[in-house]
Amino acid sequence: MAGPRPTRASLRRLIRNPAFWFVAVLAVMWPVLRLMPPEQVLALREWASTNLDNLRLWPSGHPVEALTVSVFVPQSTLWVWPVFALSVFAVVSALGARRAVAGLALAHLTATGLTEALVWWRIEHGELPAAEAHVLDTGPSYVVVAALAVAIVVARPAWSRAVWLVMLAVAAPDLLSGLGDGEVSAVGHVLAFAAGLAIAGAHRLGLPPVARRARPGTAPAPSGGPRR
Repeated sequence: MAGPRPTRASLRRLIRNPAFWFVAVLAVMWPVLRLMPPEQVLALREWASTNLDNLRLWPSGHPVEALTVSVFVPQSTLWVWPVFALSVFAVVSALGARRAVAGLALAHLTATGLTEALVWWRIEHGELPAAEAHVLDTGPSYVVVAALAVAIVVARPAWSRAVWLVMLAVAAPDLLSGLGDGEVSAVGHVLAFAAGLAIAGAHRLGLPPVARRARPGTAPAPSGGPRR
């Protein structure tokens, strides 16, 4: 009679894991976006895009809403993103739920903020047309790239890091397409990867606020000890 209890406990842990909800919402959005009328999909993407127009402060824009919703509205290869988003489970396992959410959100904000600042600068200096302030820009790629970077460094078991590395390598040609020409999303992917490496490095070095606190009654791990 002890069998169902572990199952219920595992289910509760899964439901409390933010990675589960991230992957689940992306999986649901795959059929939803395909079934929605094209004009409604376009309207959603225009509203959720993290472009200069939407990121202006209220009431001219809606930055919080765009930054949040855009993560769940892929623009292409809808079925791929739930698969790559599984890397978030590795991040949660290593960092803990709250630190994983905070770290990946920070990576998303950093990549978006810096790339849109670059767009603004290039528009102001005549290198881009003013229409670039209204370009469609949605999708979970900054979060996923940052998660893959973290997972490559800190995922356990250690052999799983090779899996995330291969997945990132497979996606890299598309993610970096146009980088030489300063394409916004490609630059953002480089920044998201760098942010993920910074998060993983802070975790490995035990730097707050990324490092997980030791549970009461347990001795902290030696800073120079081996990691597997």
